[in-house]
Amino acid sequence: MVKCTNCGEENRKEAIFCRKCGEQLQTSVYIKQKEPEGVIHIGAVILSVVLLIAAFGLVMGGTSIRSIQELMTDEEGYLTSATKQVKVSSYAIVVDELDFHMDPVAWRFLQRRGGFLSFKLTTENNNSDKDIFIGVARVEDAYEYIESMEYHEITEMNIGWERFDSGSTETQYILHQGDPPTIPPTEQNFWIVQGRSSGTNSITWDPESGNYYLVMMNADGSSAISADIKIGVQMPFFAGIGNIMLSTGFVLGAFGAIMIYLTIRRN
Repeated sequence: MVKCTNCGEENRKEAIFCRKCGEQLQTSVYIKQKEPEGVIHIGAVILSVVLLIAAFGLVMGGTSIRSIQELMTDEEGYLTSATKQVKVSSYAIVVDELDFHMDPVAWRFLQRRGGFLSFKLTTENNNSDKDIFIGVARVEDAYEYIESMEYHEITEMNIGWERFDSGSTETQYILHQGDPPTIPPTEQNFWIVQGRSSGTNSITWDPESGNYYLVMMNADGSSAISADIKIGVQMPFFAGIGNIMLSTGFVLGAFGAIMIYLTIRRN
């Protein structure tokens, strides 16, 4: 404690003026040393670097997604397979039980952003005397019709991609024994989408949750099918993911750069 020489009041030893009368107690002024800021600066730099690394990853990922979309898709936005020939002696070629299940909340979210998935199947008939039929149906609706007839189920098909890879392995089938179809496929009413043509035939399908058959037959229900096929896949939300990644990356990168600039300037 320091006693004021004017009024005798006790003051703290750091006091410059008397708290009672205002008399100056000391001529030398105590200046508190500035706290070291090295730790704060290092933390800011580390955080800035982390932000920049994350931004770089997001920008590269978003750019890759956009590039894939632009380079590998056709004019309609479908990632299209190479052309593959299918040829069987039975009454149908079936892709058995395509299973699509998704949480309803996630499904609605994707639908609001353009949809979850879209398929395009294109066939080129190799027998001009007959029309080729292709259709998609729910398993519970078409089960009796499909399972009662003789058909080949596709178990393996390395389709490749039209612009990069033609595929290498032959298509593998399993023959399911049965009878001729009771009626031609064109007379059934359970098809969700369908098409027929003696030349090029194409259908598009936006699946919903459920199990499905993808079926190729001669339109008159006769045996012996020969055609070339291409499969296209479109994911409408794919481009949106790329855009979100790019935008987020640019924002994080800007924050990181600003933090580094302010830290360097303060030093």
